[in-house]
Amino acid sequence: MKKALQIITVVLVFVAGLGVALMFVNNDAPSPVVTNFMECATAGYPILETYPEQCRTPDGRSFTKFMTVGEAGFGSVVTLRVNEQVKFDDGLVVTLVEVNDSRCKDGVVCIWAGELSSRLILLGGDISEFKEVRLGTETAKSTTESGYTVTLLDATESASSITVKKESEQVVCTMDAKLCPDGSYVGRVGPKCEFTPCHSAGLNCTKNSDCTSSKYICEETQGSGTACPSSNPSCIPTHTTIAGVCKLKEGNTCKTDSDCVAGNLCNKNICTSPVGRACSGPSDTSCPSNFECVQGCGPPVVQYPNDTPPAYFCQLKDYFRPCPICLAKNTLIDTSLGAVPVQNIQTGAPVWTVNTSGERIVGFVLKTSKTSVPLNHMMVELILDDGRTLFVSPGHPTIDGRTVGELNLGNMYDGARVVATNRIPYDDGYTYDILVTGKTGFYYANGILLGSTIR
Repeated sequence: MKKALQIITVVLVFVAGLGVALMFVNNDAPSPVVTNFMECATAGYPILETYPEQCRTPDGRSFTKFMTVGEAGFGSVVTLRVNEQVKFDDGLVVTLVEVNDSRCKDGVVCIWAGELSSRLILLGGDISEFKEVRLGTETAKSTTESGYTVTLLDATESASSITVKKESEQVVCTMDAKLCPDGSYVGRVGPKCEFTPCHSAGLNCTKNSDCTSSKYICEETQGSGTACPSSNPSCIPTHTTIAGVCKLKEGNTCKTDSDCVAGNLCNKNICTSPVGRACSGPSDTSCPSNFECVQGCGPPVVQYPNDTPPAYFCQLKDYFRPCPICLAKNTLIDTSLGAVPVQNIQTGAPVWTVNTSGERIVGFVLKTSKTSVPLNHMMVELILDDGRTLFVSPGHPTIDGRTVGELNLGNMYDGARVVATNRIPYDDGYTYDILVTGKTGFYYANGILLGSTIR
């Protein structure tokens, strides 16, 4: 009996030792290498009931099962849902991994309308290591990687339509060019070697060089910056253009007024400034064809008693220039001695202006004007989102070539956004303006930088 117990004890000790040995062997065994969904599933790790399916490793990593929708030829239109992929003729596989929606939501004021952007992964064919590209419905619609040109045609919140072209599949077009109405030239592109469409006014831009020809200028529609309070003369305003459109400069061929830069009209298919050079009076016949010699903002225009009458200039026939085009009474002008009502400003007074670099400097008043107001004259109540407010005639010049009456809700002006341009009746009798020394001639009225109506 004693011997039997000894045998049983030895067996139990052996089994226990074997279990411990196996435990150490199992602990020392390397974990399976997992880099994708298939390897994760083969290793026996759990698969989540999601679409598409996901496999999760013990260390918390997740791998998505990409769904191949089939094969496609280069140049064909392919629509992929998120986590779907397509294989092309030479083995290239394109996978849609994400669609990001940055579009402005309803009821929210945004500085940019936003877009749907698609993130794609390219692997196979001539690409040995995966390449990631991001394309947008508004910006970067096409890109080329390793000889493959991927173009986003359309997108929704969960899918994208693309085309892929391989460099060797592309056609070499002839080098002939076509003359466009604005005087620029375009060449042939694309698989059918069509002429590139002539560039027209309205092309999006943020700077002049974005426009396709020196005949255009980038006219700002949105911007951001820092406005300077009138109480801080050392402040230097900053400004950045966020969005704009290319507009034709004066003298270039146009179809409508909207093709031309602000302040110009499309007269006989040529962008033309309605206000031209100085002339001597009604009997002066030297103005160009379709122009006539008229008196500034009138006639008649009443200024201070015994002051020199406004000068004459060539103006486009049938062009109506609102008059008066000046400031409301009690508008405060920023001077180096403090804010002074415009009707009290005297010739020689030191006022704040800016140089061509936008730096705030002291200038001096060269002239003042006082203009009578007709019955039922309407002023613009201009309100900016930083709290600055101004009552001014619609035709008063801004610092960017427009008039106050042309400013619209949401436009950027003097570093702030326009939140109101109400039309208010004005019956005070007179409006006022000043002419300031310096290369810009700008001055601050109620803290808002303006141009002058006085020549």
